[in-house]
Amino acid sequence: MRPPVRFQTARLDLRPVEATDAPAIFSTYAGQVAPTRFMNFVRHAGVADSEAFARRCVDAWASGQAFPWAVTHRALGQFMGVVELRASPPKAELGYIFGDAFWGQGFASEAASAVVDWTMTQDSIFRIWATCHPDNAGSAGVLRNLGLTYEATLANWEERPQLGERAGASDVYAWVR
Repeated sequence: MRPPVRFQTARLDLRPVEATDAPAIFSTYAGQVAPTRFMNFVRHAGVADSEAFARRCVDAWASGQAFPWAVTHRALGQFMGVVELRASPPKAELGYIFGDAFWGQGFASEAASAVVDWTMTQDSIFRIWATCHPDNAGSAGVLRNLGLTYEATLANWEERPQLGERAGASDVYAWVR
């Protein structure tokens, strides 16, 4: 299953993450405290960490293992964050992260809904799911905006290095056919 390479919404363009996005990835979210607080990866210490992530994204597209899109503001051309789909029919997992300068303006919901709406139309997908930290009200709101429903809190689900959690809880949200 291969999703479209590009999506366009009212305000945003989504395109595959490129190696040249590394400095923007670092400065927008990956090297920043607030956006990485609840994430399951170690905050990037420098652009080299973001370069490694960008290479992983390019390789993931090439292999079909995952589909990470860079989200840019159409009018400004500004890098805002990343939305990623990991499809393994009959299910697909969604992830996203945006710089905190873009929070509270509907950008994450707008970008992720383009991906989710397309995924919902795929005959081979019966479940779209995502997780977020139980204290991450903003992310939970995005997931509800996408039409995903809270299912459960998973104990000891994933590591969150910035919180010092080796195996922290996650709320799981899903859409099912």
